[in-house]
Amino acid sequence: MSHLVLPLQKIGEIFQGITLSRYADDNGRSEHVVSLSDLEYLYIERNPSVVQLRLSDLERYRIKTGDVVISNRGTLLKASVVTDKLEGSLASNNVAVIRPIVQINSVYLAVLMRSKWLEQQLVTLYLQSSTIQLIPISQLRSLKIPLPNLETQNKLAQLFLATERANRITLEILDTRNNLSEFTLFQTLEGQQ
Repeated sequence: MSHLVLPLQKIGEIFQGITLSRYADDNGRSEHVVSLSDLEYLYIERNPSVVQLRLSDLERYRIKTGDVVISNRGTLLKASVVTDKLEGSLASNNVAVIRPIVQINSVYLAVLMRSKWLEQQLVTLYLQSSTIQLIPISQLRSLKIPLPNLETQNKLAQLFLATERANRITLEILDTRNNLSEFTLFQTLEGQQ
């Protein structure tokens, strides 16, 4: 099946997050900052860190509902969608932001940015330094992104959200089982069985 394929720059505006050290100021305003560690799930759920920043030209780093925040340095292939709760937060410099300019399901885009399919596409784009992997914004812009119709995007997004929920439930069950095993061990060793 053939899909429309567009470079990422035709799908959304892409920008790098803020370099925190440039704006850090102990007397500045408290700002929520989304960073790489916040990209655990398809929707950003964690409360982002709060930093003190001076109020110089911060608006261009603010994220909006539906933006897709992606890792482009350090741990690559992490991406999450911004929720209403985080609207107006800032993106840190270890992430890039894709703000859709065409009709696209943001979860589908986040799924694609996390996928093994994209990993294969990126193999040649990784720039290696001694400590960090990096994909420059200029190369992200040229990534070819398949755009199936919106109905297919929605179905794929729902599939991956359901898979994520199942994975989380499974991890919770395993954690509970581990805690019960530890409790049983403790009770046995303490002789209180």
